[in-house]
Amino acid sequence: MAGLLTGCSATGSGSPAPASDTPTGGTATATSGTATPSGTASGVLAATARPVTLTRSGGFAGGTETVTVGPDGRWTATDRTGAARTGQLSPAEIDRLSALSGLIPQGGGPGGPDARCADTYTYRLTVGQNTVDWTDCQNGPQPSSTATEVADLLLRVGGLR
Repeated sequence: MAGLLTGCSATGSGSPAPASDTPTGGTATATSGTATPSGTASGVLAATARPVTLTRSGGFAGGTETVTVGPDGRWTATDRTGAARTGQLSPAEIDRLSALSGLIPQGGGPGGPDARCADTYTYRLTVGQNTVDWTDCQNGPQPSSTATEVADLLLRVGGLR
């Protein structure tokens, strides 16, 4: 990956990669969608039911990759060649994404992407109407660990990691 070639990484801010015991790599995983004792439906993102989209562009090879997760946990990933994959988050992944996406601040994050590093990725994470932009560059503003954890989760399930 280009981030490894330049010494920068999406988790370069020291945030841990999300823990998961679920299958990844573009395989679909079924979810039951059953009601939980709290009255919320398992298999549905936060009560606000906001879609989550991550766009990663640039890097050594260039191109754009996108992962979008709908409120029901169904995801679509498009790689830099334009090839698309679809799948379904597991209930544990839905719960994790729901918890994390609720922590994305209104008004975004550290500001616009930083152009001081060459061959790095530029990220745009959108949760509902909240957007966080950052560049995979240790010299500039760093996103919250929550934003990088959401990015790691989406890239992993979309098979783009």
